[in-house]
Amino acid sequence: MKTLCVITITLLCFSTAIAKETFFSALESKAEVEKEGGTVDGGNFVPGKFGNGFVSEKAGDVIHFPVEDRFVNLDEGTVELWVTMGMDVSTVTGELFLFMTYKRGTDAVFLQFDNGGKARMRIKSAGSWFNADSGALNWKKGEHHHMAGTWGPGGLKLYLDGKLEAEHGSKAGPKVFAETFEINNASPPDPKFPTNCVVDGLRISDHQKEAGELVLDDPAPVQPLGKLTTIWGQLKTVK
Repeated sequence: MKTLCVITITLLCFSTAIAKETFFSALESKAEVEKEGGTVDGGNFVPGKFGNGFVSEKAGDVIHFPVEDRFVNLDEGTVELWVTMGMDVSTVTGELFLFMTYKRGTDAVFLQFDNGGKARMRIKSAGSWFNADSGALNWKKGEHHHMAGTWGPGGLKLYLDGKLEAEHGSKAGPKVFAETFEINNASPPDPKFPTNCVVDGLRISDHQKEAGELVLDDPAPVQPLGKLTTIWGQLKTVK
């Protein structure tokens, strides 16, 4: 029993060190976003899935956060958020960016909608683009949906409402990040793709989550997170 306890504590400490959530914002208000280190350009804070979220309705409406200390692991990671649809997804033309970190000359991470009502998780790594695209969705105006994109040893994956919807075999991660990431529009200097959707509960983790690790309930910060949860579940089965 003593040996099992030592192993348990060791594994918990080790997993805490290697897997964690590095950023969370409920996107509740301009004041809260600014307190968290973000910059709000236009847009509004309106009801979303849990409390308020941020909606961009005009070119230039966007939230910026510094990448520093938020993306700490380029080899693998997870971005997840809630979106409240501002239109039927089937009407989407062009690209609408719910999450983006990119600047010309850098690598990138996108979570977005695309032509024909598709959802996409997109990575740029060492100058090459890789996409995990869903099929055409039937999401309607006013509906709430959870979206998550992961990259890492398991390849590039897109989860919608907690279910794996698309994947790409590339295991490459971004090599060089931009200085900021953007919420609900494109990157500077010209954010001109407002989504007209509400984004709330944005979280970033420093490892590639599996489906069971995604946070599908109230998106307030939860600890412990990530692989620690998986390992603890496995330990509980040890007799």
